[in-house]
Amino acid sequence: MTFKDDIKARIQTDFGENANTATTMLIDAINKVDYLKTDRVIRCIIFLAKGNLTDLNKYIESATFDTRDVMLWAEYEKLSGDLNYKRQRDFNMTFQECSNDVKE
Repeated sequence: MTFKDDIKARIQTDFGENANTATTMLIDAINKVDYLKTDRVIRCIIFLAKGNLTDLNKYIESATFDTRDVMLWAEYEKLSGDLNYKRQRDFNMTFQECSNDVKE
């Protein structure tokens, strides 16, 4: 699998010397679970991991179970109450564009 340029750049920026390991972890997960290969899910996982390989593994596992979890955690901010969320990011767009013109 070939990642989009913004994804490759973000992996390099966030994971630095561990970028190759992070890339391998993502590719291995995608090869095992085909529905992880969307750019949106990959961006959500990378965003949540914040450059930490342990967290990357945790969010890959969460996405393997249910991709909606990582999308909620990455794209939405909890306001008040149990079910009160506001979309802050749209990872269907690149990392640079994800906060622009977010639609609910």
